[in-house]
Amino acid sequence: MCTAKRIVILYGSQTYTSQEIAERIWRTTKILGLKGPVQALDDYPISKLIHEQYALFVCATTGEGEEPDNMKAFWKFLLRKNLPSNSLVNLKFGVIGLGDSSYDKFNFVAKKLHKRLMQLGAQPLLDIALCDYQHDLGHDAVLMSWLEEFYAKLNTLLKIDPSIGVSKFVPRWKTTLIKNNITMISEYGLNKDMYFGSTNTDHFVNPIYLEIESNTRTTHESHFQDVRLLSFKTVHKEKINYCPGDVFNIRPRNSKDDIEDLFGIFETHNIDIKPHYMLNIEEYHEDMPVPQFLKKPLPMYVIAEQYWDLKAFPTQYVFSLLALISDDRLERDKCRELSSAEGQEEWLSYCRRPKRTILEVLHDFHISASNLTIEVLFELFSTIKPRSFSIASSCLPAQGSKIELLMAIVKYQTKIKKQRLGLCSNWLKGLNIGDKVYGWIKKGVFKFPAANIPLILIGPGTGLAPFRNLIQERVALNIADKNIIHLFFGCRYRDRDFHCRDELEMWQKNDKISLYCAFSRDQEDKIFSGDNKTWRFPEKNYVFFFFRYVQHKIVENKDKLHNLLINQGAYVFISGNSKNMPKNVKDAFVEHVLKGVENADSFMENMINTGRFQTETW
Repeated sequence: MCTAKRIVILYGSQTYTSQEIAERIWRTTKILGLKGPVQALDDYPISKLIHEQYALFVCATTGEGEEPDNMKAFWKFLLRKNLPSNSLVNLKFGVIGLGDSSYDKFNFVAKKLHKRLMQLGAQPLLDIALCDYQHDLGHDAVLMSWLEEFYAKLNTLLKIDPSIGVSKFVPRWKTTLIKNNITMISEYGLNKDMYFGSTNTDHFVNPIYLEIESNTRTTHESHFQDVRLLSFKTVHKEKINYCPGDVFNIRPRNSKDDIEDLFGIFETHNIDIKPHYMLNIEEYHEDMPVPQFLKKPLPMYVIAEQYWDLKAFPTQYVFSLLALISDDRLERDKCRELSSAEGQEEWLSYCRRPKRTILEVLHDFHISASNLTIEVLFELFSTIKPRSFSIASSCLPAQGSKIELLMAIVKYQTKIKKQRLGLCSNWLKGLNIGDKVYGWIKKGVFKFPAANIPLILIGPGTGLAPFRNLIQERVALNIADKNIIHLFFGCRYRDRDFHCRDELEMWQKNDKISLYCAFSRDQEDKIFSGDNKTWRFPEKNYVFFFFRYVQHKIVENKDKLHNLLINQGAYVFISGNSKNMPKNVKDAFVEHVLKGVENADSFMENMINTGRFQTETW
């Protein structure tokens, strides 16, 4: 039976964000004097849930409204029809959903879980928290105020004092530095093979050992964006199986510059943490076990290179930790402001908008940084999370021994002078032929229909990746047909960023696909177009550009697409950047392709619900 002051915190996490937030909440509950574990939903013995009085669920939504892999068994059990409607009558709970409003099924898993728990008799302490990654403030825009109210509810029921949570620090694990083995750095820290990910750290991860076969730029050197086609082959020539739409996950490493910067901060502040020191981690709380990959001693260089995310943008929680350790009044007050609900706009301007990294924050708050300890660092730094890429090749032509990725190198400027660099893409860009990495294959969002059903594929830029996988497979099986596969591709210039151009044009020439291309910056006419009107100003100095995107090609081909959708039961798949393109494409279908269809909005909604209109964006 449960104790009076106990709460279980359970998470469903695909990319470790939900886990990280759940563990952050768990640390707060420890400070508040509550007991109870923080676990993945599938790791928690679900039969015990009927005995719990309080539970908090943190759930992400993956793909098209699917539950994360580490909560599938839990969810399947919860859906059993033979469960009595009063099964969880003793449970009081809260649900936090982590979602992305660019997807149609926004926070679908959290909503389903909240509803099912109530069907089984559980009582919600609060309405569901629907956190949105697309919000300027990220998940914290909803999360912070919701948690404040949740803790107040617990205070009423369990007589805890939420105010003590701002003045204490509770480490996750007991950490010890062993300082007498400088030779270990060469064995662990500078080798070519990743340690992190080489073991099965999660029951749903099956790591594959791969070697870089080629790393080719697909965009012209004069083009502003560097896009790479990376080819990996299995090191031991073993066969791997994957299907069109599947994704490849990989954990990157920090750059040498960032690692040197971190140890430079330690040296500047006389913090005795050296790259060759061995880190030993032991259990501090029985309900927070040490992960398998941290159970053996590891050099601090490996932790800095492969575990801590040195390019992460600090959350408000980071500033609350800095405020706890700071003994400088000005810096402490500023950290408190940046970590408060009232200071969200200030945090937004300082951190999120300019994409300021954790290392840059430690430089700015240099007096507070002098009080860093190894225990605080493990709370301050988030872990490097795996990145997911749609596989851009079929396993059939290579007999299942290769994987290819089509990836844009993330590099951009903000008001900060130093260029912002994406962690994973720049790490992959720097890999040389022969370098070895670990990764794993996961089922993707897309579920393609039978080969005789027409497909309308919209994949501008690197959104081409999953469709290249599909077409390669059908070409290898000799079932690719231009009347079935209709590919809409978009980029800026035909001669600068037309990815896989030779391959696509060959398929078009051989009647394997119908190809529709939009080159947004290649037009000669200076045209402004809108509301079905076009204005030209040849005698004036006005210059208006009408950039042509994939949605315009859809409008141009609306009659053909109408026939495919209405008369032939075609499926639509959209892949690419989540900013504007998916909405613009969807609007083009509703307003033009489905024009004349009675209640076009309902028709589109039905297509989404039945899987005939699928989206994968990032």
